Amino acid sequence: MTLATKYRPKSFSEVIGQDHAVVALRNIIKNQKIHNGYIFSGTRGIGKTSLARLFAKALNCQQYDLDSGDVCNNCPSCIDIQNNSHLDLIEIDAASNSRVEEMRELLDSVQYSPSNGKYKIYLIDEVHMLSKNAWNAMLKTLEEPPEHVVFLMATTESDKIPKTIISRCLQFNLKVVSDNSIAENIKNIFKKENISFDDGAIDLLVELARGSIRDSITLADQAAFQCNNNITEAEMSKFHGLVDKSSVDKLLSDISDNNFENIIKELKRFYDLDTNYQILFERVLAKLHKKIIEQMLKGNDAQDTHLYHQFFNSGLNESQISGRIREAFEISVLKCLSFRENKKDFSEETKDDSKKKSEDQSIEQSEKSKFNIPQKSEENIEISEPKQINEEKKLDPKLWLETFEMLDIVGPTRTHFANLEIKESTDSKVIFSGEKMFAKRIKEDNISELKKSLKNAGFGNLDIEIKEIDKVIDTPSNNWKKKRKEQIEDFQKEIINSSLIKNLQENYDKTLSKEKLIIIDHEE
Repeated sequence: MTLATKYRPKSFSEVIGQDHAVVALRNIIKNQKIHNGYIFSGTRGIGKTSLARLFAKALNCQQYDLDSGDVCNNCPSCIDIQNNSHLDLIEIDAASNSRVEEMRELLDSVQYSPSNGKYKIYLIDEVHMLSKNAWNAMLKTLEEPPEHVVFLMATTESDKIPKTIISRCLQFNLKVVSDNSIAENIKNIFKKENISFDDGAIDLLVELARGSIRDSITLADQAAFQCNNNITEAEMSKFHGLVDKSSVDKLLSDISDNNFENIIKELKRFYDLDTNYQILFERVLAKLHKKIIEQMLKGNDAQDTHLYHQFFNSGLNESQISGRIREAFEISVLKCLSFRENKKDFSEETKDDSKKKSEDQSIEQSEKSKFNIPQKSEENIEISEPKQINEEKKLDPKLWLETFEMLDIVGPTRTHFANLEIKESTDSKVIFSGEKMFAKRIKEDNISELKKSLKNAGFGNLDIEIKEIDKVIDTPSNNWKKKRKEQIEDFQKEIINSSLIKNLQENYDKTLSKEKLIIIDHEE
């Protein structure tokens, strides 16, 4: 018998980490306020089905102790349920019995009274897997259920249960079990089974379980076989591909120091050890999370740490989709390193600029002192206002791109005229030309806005005419696209020629070509 089966709770007092649900179920039985439908929801391995079975046992227990609020485990009903042989507890797995025909066959027996218990109980596991028609069949029974029928439903995805079903049931959201509760439970099991262990091994089991009491017991059972009943942290780490926790501190320290060589060696070591990258991701995120809080409590700048956390969190999420978790982790590390290098370059440039500016000011000051140039005070400086020039300018078609940047038009008007070019311009009229898809969208309001903007820019009152043509060339929009393309090409060259990429190419004997480098332009 496996440890998970052997130590499955047989009474409410043995349930771990779900006190809120146990108290509610005890009160339901004590006050005899029995509902016809119950939903037990939560993540895997926290006791949904076990708690539902215990509730079924309590409902039909012939010697239920109201004072202690627990089952007797001695009456025929408790023994039969414990041995999976009770006639009035019907358990089904919705994952393999999801069709409406199977649900109708099950519900045909609802009308019959219990054989030897007080209630006929239907325990449906993974209930969210039922088909739509199966739900409809169950709904009819839940609307007018016989008094002797109780539905117990367990699910990991309660959001997939129809609202009409949820509204007719009592729902218990079970919590993830705390690390301390899992650790104490594993220690108690090991002591009962005469298995030796160290505290480091317990910590690793808790970390691997991720809040699941069932997973923790299963992992403990596996560890007992692997370590021959002498469970140590070193052996656990070896079997599960876990690097020592100091490796995370070292990695983050190397990133902070921009130590490329050490990072490459560390990533290679992780690969050679067949590291569990899921746990490694989680350890890095936990460390960064803790560091962010510490920095903010001290009033220090946590911007860099926030960004590192974002890189690793994004990498972990992407790995769930691609399934390539090692590559995702390494890319996350290199993103952090790239950020550090860019920041360093920017810092050095800023420092050089400041130094140069300071030197220029010193030279200027010394020159003034040398020739003893008197300085005019601001009181002696008279600034004459420029005369207003009312002469109107002419709109030159060749300067339309430059003129457009000066105009104060916004929104749809700016978008529409950005895709037009000037075909002809006189002192009183401007003729625009554009492709049909843009020209036909221009309304009188857009034309009025442009006329007002041109007048404010000093071009006078101009009449606007729009003509449709097949193709335009010199439009502000086309000019922007051309400049943006040049910017992206320059950015590609910078990346390919950067020291980070050169180091990667030297270490991995690979070359990065322009064609393989994809730039995502968020301004498109």
